[in-house]
Amino acid sequence: MHRLFQISNQGLKRDARRASVTNLAGRAVDLLLQFGVLIVLARLITPAEFGVFVMATSFLWLTMTFSDLGLGTAVLQEQQLTEGHASAVFQINLATGLAFALIFLVASPLFGLFYHDPRVTHVAAVLSLVFVFSGLTAVQLALLRRALKFDVLLRAQIIASAVSSVAAIILALMGAGYWALTVRALADPLIYSILAWLSSGWLPGRAKWDQTTKALLRYGGHNLAFTLLSSAGRQTDSILVGWRFGSVELGAYALASRLFYLPLVHAAWPLGYVMIPALSRLRDDPDRLRRWYSTLLRMVTFVALPPMFSLAICADDVVYLVAGPQWIKAADILRVLGPVGALQVGTATIDWLLLSQGQARRSLVWEAVRTTVLLVCIVLGLPWGAMGVAVGLAAATLLLFPPSFAYATKGTSIRLIDVTKALLPSFAVMMVTVGAVLVLRVFVAQDWNQIARLLVTGAVIAGIMTCGAAFAYGRSFLNPRFLISSLTSTLFVERR
Repeated sequence: MHRLFQISNQGLKRDARRASVTNLAGRAVDLLLQFGVLIVLARLITPAEFGVFVMATSFLWLTMTFSDLGLGTAVLQEQQLTEGHASAVFQINLATGLAFALIFLVASPLFGLFYHDPRVTHVAAVLSLVFVFSGLTAVQLALLRRALKFDVLLRAQIIASAVSSVAAIILALMGAGYWALTVRALADPLIYSILAWLSSGWLPGRAKWDQTTKALLRYGGHNLAFTLLSSAGRQTDSILVGWRFGSVELGAYALASRLFYLPLVHAAWPLGYVMIPALSRLRDDPDRLRRWYSTLLRMVTFVALPPMFSLAICADDVVYLVAGPQWIKAADILRVLGPVGALQVGTATIDWLLLSQGQARRSLVWEAVRTTVLLVCIVLGLPWGAMGVAVGLAAATLLLFPPSFAYATKGTSIRLIDVTKALLPSFAVMMVTVGAVLVLRVFVAQDWNQIARLLVTGAVIAGIMTCGAAFAYGRSFLNPRFLISSLTSTLFVERR
């Protein structure tokens, strides 16, 4: 049997802790790389050119939801997976990827007509190849995540990001505009796919079609519908802004969206890849589930809320540093979206909870509610442009925040009082932090240079978070080893 299928609970605590730390550390490196590339490209590419790229990729990421039929997550949580089952899933994914590549290629002229911009057609046609890469590697990636081999995946991701980013910067310097972004979007998954195949060492063989395969397909169907709804909620705002107001308005909105999604893309979602397969092995221990969830929710919100809510005050300095003065219109949008990103980091944990416990159907029901409310609020805000859409997104997030936890914890050992206790320290430190940043901005540093002011603001935020952590959790909380242990020990205590 291939090593990727030899999964057991022995050494789970050690493996999961290493995976968590490696995943977060590697994502931090990738985040710095992505942030640096964004700083460079934003000064070489205009908002209008960036908007053209986003017009095409909004439909791409929406359609990519179908690329693995939801089977990637199904593989993650299946405890009795064999090579025959994985081979069956591989065949389905490959056929689906090829089919959707052809469909997207044929449909690319329709995207250009939708936006009244033929450039979108050309970009979409080239990016149809991404579906092929996804179909070829979805199973390899899921197997590596299931085995908690995140060091392998992160090396591949960093190499792919670095190579594709260098290529994009060279092309942007040559005046390629949106084609520089297109090459980067194509080269990154291609390199990542090659490295994933080489690292996994697994080749698909004879497919096994039995009850387990059928169960994977059923689970994948629920998860497919879930991810489709989630993707629609994330992409519809950009699609509508581009359709109604054009590439310039969309460029500013897309930059603000990319900045507010950074905590989700580089922290919350990668951490979920660790938690879903690990928690799936611990479904029958409600006490540990309650302790884990409280600990995890407390930590992710404590890290996310203070800095992201502070963007309501200092978003203009962040945009100036990242993209330069030509993107300043994105600052007002980021003021609204920053707090939204912080709250969505917290609500991301409810998806991990439901999916890890095999509750794909309940997760789908809630996602349907969440997406419906989100789309209604976005459409209501659309007449007021990108800012109106951002306000609609913020209103929907605030409206759904309390009931999301009530729904996810129903029927579990986790009580709403546990959720409240976990969130209170984070919100308290957030309020103090935002107040201090506001005082600094209005009364002390109003006339300072933007970069100097942002550096001081960052130091103030870090100082308050450090003091808040020590006050709420004790000095030991500031010890990195304690942080790692607190995040994983509650969950990954070995079974006797």
